[in-house]
Amino acid sequence: MPRHRYQSTGRGSHVADWERTQPPRVWKTQARLLLIVLLSLVTWAALPATLCLTVMLLLDPTPEIKQWALISMVSLVVGLVAGILISSTAKCSLCHSTPFLQNSHRKHQLANDVPLLTYRASAIVHLLLRGRFRCMYCSTPYRIGPRSSKAVQE
Repeated sequence: MPRHRYQSTGRGSHVADWERTQPPRVWKTQARLLLIVLLSLVTWAALPATLCLTVMLLLDPTPEIKQWALISMVSLVVGLVAGILISSTAKCSLCHSTPFLQNSHRKHQLANDVPLLTYRASAIVHLLLRGRFRCMYCSTPYRIGPRSSKAVQE
């Protein structure tokens, strides 16, 4: 059977094989994408630090713990608010949705989905570990890096 036809292998999936194997596109605004990842990391690190320092502040209020608790709370709020604002401006070039801002829309079957994490957090983890991610709404694969030499020649 030709490669372009979908072969039923018992998966029972509506997703075609070509969709699973399409090459990743280069994300256009990579600096914004890296800023979203950085702010997410700041938020993820500041949340447990804020919780721990708040408990320590309630048990033993010293001036240095107050200072560290304030710094962690400010970094948590700034990282969360700035991350959401910047994520709302990052749009998928194919479906024009926001792949780093979760909506109530239906998620694609091939979207990055790590157990116990949201689709946004899963995409950020895949981006950190592999340098690529999929849009959670249309499953378009994206990567970080320079454009291919093939695209530059055209």
